This record gives sequence, structure tokens and C-alpha cells, in this order.
Amino acid sequence: MHITGKTELYGLLGYPVEHTASPKMHNAAFKAMGRNAVYVPFPVSPENLEAAVKGLIPLGVKGVNVTIPHKQAIIPYLDSLHPSASAIGAVNTVQISGGKLMGYNTDAAGFASDVEIAASFNFTNQSVFICGAGGAGRAVAFACLSRGVKKIGIFDVDSQRSKSLVDALVQYVSQNTLDIAVFQISSVSDTFIATAGLAVNATPLGMKSTDAVPFYVEQLPAESVVYDVVYNIPETQLVESAKERGLKALNGLGMLLGQGAMAFRIWTGQAPDSSVMRAALEEAIYGDTV
Repeated sequence: MHITGKTELYGLLGYPVEHTASPKMHNAAFKAMGRNAVYVPFPVSPENLEAAVKGLIPLGVKGVNVTIPHKQAIIPYLDSLHPSASAIGAVNTVQISGGKLMGYNTDAAGFASDVEIAASFNFTNQSVFICGAGGAGRAVAFACLSRGVKKIGIFDVDSQRSKSLVDALVQYVSQNTLDIAVFQISSVSDTFIATAGLAVNATPLGMKSTDAVPFYVEQLPAESVVYDVVYNIPETQLVESAKERGLKALNGLGMLLGQGAMAFRIWTGQAPDSSVMRAALEEAIYGDTV
């Protein structure tokens, strides 16, 4: 890659960002397209978020992704929100154009597309259990709402956070006259799990080999799909245990790829080569382990 004064700058705001594979994914797509652009990680601690966002325009940055812990905290510093981000209450992509910053959420569509295609899953009239009510959990929940599920149960170790998400979902359901039941559940052993056609881990649990399993798959129906948004290893303990039980199970690589491809399109107006992006992700994250 030859950096010049005309090179477009894109990046990732998060903390920490040392582990991210997004630069490999986006830079591979830029190279394949022959676009003079570069994507770099920006480690931004929470106390520096406002200053970092205000510096994007003066530095000539064209667009950024947003990851933990900034997906909700960045919203007050943006000029506008796409309806998807406004409904979800979390931003993972920012388009910078004409001196304005517009926030999007591509996580939701990236998640839903991966589940529908890779797991051949039909959301319609399904019951969905979601463990985790942070930025990823919010995206997963709103993706499910938009695709016609009948019930969503939310659990988070922080009961106030799960309540906040449930309240937002209930309001969305009411405003859009949807016939969908949304409720907070008290523990990962709740009887609701035994009815779930889709069970999602939307927490960071699983990123470390010493992490506890976020929920037990033994409670799930035999036809359930298990989705783990964690992608830094090919099979988390959750995915492995689900497959051992004969369930369809996916890690979050497809969600990462899907959201990245959509962000790329928002920034550039061009569709990237998803196969190039996937190959770059797999090499960066898994190396020779897949």
C-alpha cells in the first residue's frame, strides 16, 4: 500500500482495539478494488471519545466504525442518526460527509443476514433468547423485531441494562403496532429458553478460554440455532457444546463480515468483494487453525 496525500482515511474507534481484524478486512477490500484508501484502528479511551470525534473532520477522516465501549456513548457527538441507529440506540458506523457526521447501525442487518443464510433460519413467528443487552444485544434484538419473531426474552447480569432494552423494544413494538411479546427474564435458567428457536450470546463471554459459558444448550429445543457474536476463535465453548448436542451453531464472523461490507458501501457507495473480506478476516483471526 502506497500512502500519498490523496489517500482516503477510514478507521475504528474503540478501546481496546489491539485485537481487531477490521483493518485487514477493509484494507483487503480497498486493495482488491484499487481504491487509494487505508483503514486504521484508533484506540480511544472513554474520557477521550468526545475529543476524538470532534477531531475526525479536521483530520479529513472519511468514515469510521465504532466498537466497545463507544457504540452508545458516541451518539450525542453525532449530527444525525439513520433510522436504524435511532431505533436501536447504538451506532457502529459513522459516515462523514459535508462536514457532518451521520451514525448508522449495520450490526443488526449483518447479524440477521448471517443467521438467515448460514443457518437457513426463518425468523418469522420464532421465539428468541438473547443473553446480553449492550450494543450487540440491542442490534440483535431489533434485527429480530424487524423480521417478525413472536417473542423475545432478554437477560443481562445488569438487570437495569436489560430493563432499558426491554423498555425500548416494547415502545418500538407499540409505536409500530407489532404483535410481538418482549420481556425481561431473570436468569439464564429461565423456562423461556426451552421454547427458543434461536439463542444468542451477545456478551463478550467466550473471548477467553477461561470464560464461563453464558448459557447451557441442554435447555434448548432440538431444532434450535445457537449464535455467538464472539468471533476471535473458530468455536467458543458455547458453539462447541451446541454442535455436540447436534444443534446448528455459528460464531460471529459472519456478522462481523456483514456489518463491515455494509459500512464499506455506506462510505464509498461501492459494494466490496465479500469473499476477499472473509478471506482476510479468517487469515487475520484464525491463521492456520481453520
